[in-house]
Amino acid sequence: MTTIKPFAAGSYLTNRTASQLTTLKSQLSDLSTQLSSGLTAQTYGGLGSGRSTALSAQATLSALTGYAAGITAAQTRTNVAVTSLTQVATLGIDARNTLNNGLQSTPVNATAAKANALNNLQAALDTLNQSVAGNYLFGGENSTTQPVLDADTILNGNGTQIGLTKFVSNQVAADLGPKGNGRLSQTYPGLDSSNVPISTKITLSDDPSSRADPASGYKITGASPVPTPGGIAASSALNPTGTSATVTIDVNQQPAAGDSLTLSLQLPDGTQTKLTLTAAASGTTPAFSNTGFAIGANQAETAKNLNDALTSALSASAGSTLMANSTARAASTFFSAPNPTTTAANTVVWYQGENGSSDPLSTQSVQVSAGSSVQIGVRANQPAISNVLAGLATVALGMPSSSDPNAAAIYSAISGKAQPLLSSADTSPGTSSTGALPSVQDTVTQLSLASTRLSNAATTNKASQNTLQNTLDGIEQAPTEEVVAKLLDVQNRLQASYQVTASLSKLSLVNYIS
Repeated sequence: MTTIKPFAAGSYLTNRTASQLTTLKSQLSDLSTQLSSGLTAQTYGGLGSGRSTALSAQATLSALTGYAAGITAAQTRTNVAVTSLTQVATLGIDARNTLNNGLQSTPVNATAAKANALNNLQAALDTLNQSVAGNYLFGGENSTTQPVLDADTILNGNGTQIGLTKFVSNQVAADLGPKGNGRLSQTYPGLDSSNVPISTKITLSDDPSSRADPASGYKITGASPVPTPGGIAASSALNPTGTSATVTIDVNQQPAAGDSLTLSLQLPDGTQTKLTLTAAASGTTPAFSNTGFAIGANQAETAKNLNDALTSALSASAGSTLMANSTARAASTFFSAPNPTTTAANTVVWYQGENGSSDPLSTQSVQVSAGSSVQIGVRANQPAISNVLAGLATVALGMPSSSDPNAAAIYSAISGKAQPLLSSADTSPGTSSTGALPSVQDTVTQLSLASTRLSNAATTNKASQNTLQNTLDGIEQAPTEEVVAKLLDVQNRLQASYQVTASLSKLSLVNYIS
């Protein structure tokens, strides 16, 4: 009789026993691998239903690791930027306080203030070139180019382009004019061949450049005698082309002591200054000074004294008020780069970084999570920083020497123009189309808050990372104790199966019957 082996008597039991042995051996092999590797499976396919969770967790963990690296680098960058800007703010505040404290003894303090301001300006410029890991902090989007030229080039130029020092001196010279009186033309023709005063009239005209854009020198806006009518008369008028004004002053009768003449002048930045000259009795005062004039023996002599007093007052005012205005204006123009008057063709451009129209803070950002980023950008030419630099430059280049006879007036004028600029260290310098402009200290606060956000994000990400890692370990990692217990169980079962199989293999009809 023919027998089909797979269906022969006893074949099913034999096949099932072999299959069970194979399964146990496979389990033993898997458990041994788990014990040696510590992993549940060597492939994601071996994880069964947990593979989707494991793959998702691995992707998220990888992203969190990248965020952590970015946050660490950004925190270092932000902390250095905070330290640097704090130094700039401190330099500005200290310079402002020094100016206030020095008003009591200007000849001595002018020299000290000048030297300190120059040192502080150089220190601030160096600070703005700070870098971290080869990346500059104050160049906006451009972190590979040194954002600020070195202090020597900024101050002295590079041989083909003028620096700040020459730029300021050129502006001062242009405003003061060849006579050092604000580009005004003053005429007193009333002297005979023996230099005896014979005229009672003085004329004063401003230069057409005072009405140009940009303006230079003093612009006459009025002349007011007191009392009116009185011994002094004044009239002013524009010339036919409207490019210049002329004031005619006439001592039409002898003034009384205390009568005065006030001349109103506009500076190139639109601010006003006034010069008041007061008549004094002959013999009680010099013939003329910056503030007054003596009443002469006659009207012509009084006019001559008034003319000389006007010359002296204009020279003193131009050498202090106008000079300070020119210095501060030029320094502000220079540090507000790029600008129409500070071009690479004739003047060094101190700022070399990115100069777009976007908010400086947004020029650098770091991704801290899938849906969140922190902005940490800064530009060295932000208005507040530029103002502090301009304020330091105004003091450094405008303060007089201790031997200057007009030191007190110059110190006061320079202080008056520099302090508002230096105040940008801790006070908003103005507003823009997007709102109030931040002071240097405001920017420090913004960056400090950004640093706090980075720290918080790092903490949150670390917690998420730990949770995900625990979840992933629960899926991928094989618990040693559990694997050992299973391994022993499988070994025992396999050993028992081998023993039974061996015993059965020796079974015969003789052994069975016996």
